Amino acid sequence: QKAERRKAKRKVRVTVKVFYALNLCAKEVIRFLKCTRAFISAPPEEPEWDVSSAFFANAASHIKPKGSSRKSKENKENEARRETNGTDTVTKKSASLTEKGIKLVQEGQYAQAVSMFTEAIKCDPKDYRFFGNRSYCYYCLEQYPQALADAERSIQLAPEWPKGYFRKGSALMGLKRYSEAEKAMEQVLKLDKDCEEAVNNLLNCKVLQLMELGFEEMQSVLLLDRFSTVQGVLAYYSESHSLSCRTPCPSLWVGNVTTELTEKHLRDLFKMYGEIESIRVLHERFCAFVNFRDAGMAARAMEKLNGYCIENTRLVVRYPDRRTQRALPIPLKTCLPVTQPRRRGPVNGDECYFWRTTGCHFGEKCRYKHIPDQKGKDRKPWQP
Repeated sequence: QKAERRKAKRKVRVTVKVFYALNLCAKEVIRFLKCTRAFISAPPEEPEWDVSSAFFANAASHIKPKGSSRKSKENKENEARRETNGTDTVTKKSASLTEKGIKLVQEGQYAQAVSMFTEAIKCDPKDYRFFGNRSYCYYCLEQYPQALADAERSIQLAPEWPKGYFRKGSALMGLKRYSEAEKAMEQVLKLDKDCEEAVNNLLNCKVLQLMELGFEEMQSVLLLDRFSTVQGVLAYYSESHSLSCRTPCPSLWVGNVTTELTEKHLRDLFKMYGEIESIRVLHERFCAFVNFRDAGMAARAMEKLNGYCIENTRLVVRYPDRRTQRALPIPLKTCLPVTQPRRRGPVNGDECYFWRTTGCHFGEKCRYKHIPDQKGKDRKPWQP
């Protein structure tokens, strides 16, 4: 009997191990032990558990060696290390390519720089800066469609990156889609209000839109100083034209009057269309007023001379209603915001503005300095 009890106890131990292997809870194990106490103390009738049965074989198959979990953890750690090392390698390679690309840009080798940024994009196609850099290179190569595509991709990857919108606006300006470029530059200023380049390009976009509609450069700048937007300028001119058609007037406002145009020039030109009572020239406001004897003469002069070229300037001739007089002849002494590059007086103290932009007609007689190295330095793309 003692031998049989020992045998039963061994069976219980094995059974307990089996229960643990099957992930059974402790309460079930205790319940099982209570049920087997009587069996261990009483003489056995027939063995209730067969160690060689299919049940025990199945339970044993669920028992995993302790070392296997450790190995799996080590494998996962090794895989993570390999992934990290791979990422570091890619990052280093893309950074090296970017550095080479920037150096080529500084040297003016934009085509080679495009190749470098393209390789960097292959290494990391989710880095928005690579697309922005390549867009700039395409812009410098005057490949504006490609520049626009890369700029839009950089915006998709980083919607809050102001330079992406700046690249987009620059590409659109190259494509002469000025109204779209204006919106892109406005978005730049929403994200970075201190971007001076965006301020300048925004003004350029508006000026170019008005110049496409037939306005002169200087006239466009003056109008935008008053109305701020292209839509505001057009709305004013539409209303002003309708008023002028209903109200005949013997006087005319003449715009784009440069310092080369004298009162004699204007009198000789306008007297062909009727008797002139008086002419007043305001060079500081780039305009003049011509007063005819009757409204019919003024109407004929306006019809024939609006857009007329004289002394390297194209005249703008309109009726001088009160709003026109307030809006167009803006004195140059007016204090303009620092962010708006609209200055026409001396630059850097005593340098001639026109010498640094479109050229000074006074030559040696100009009262401001003409430094040879600075000639045309501040000239804008839209200036003649």
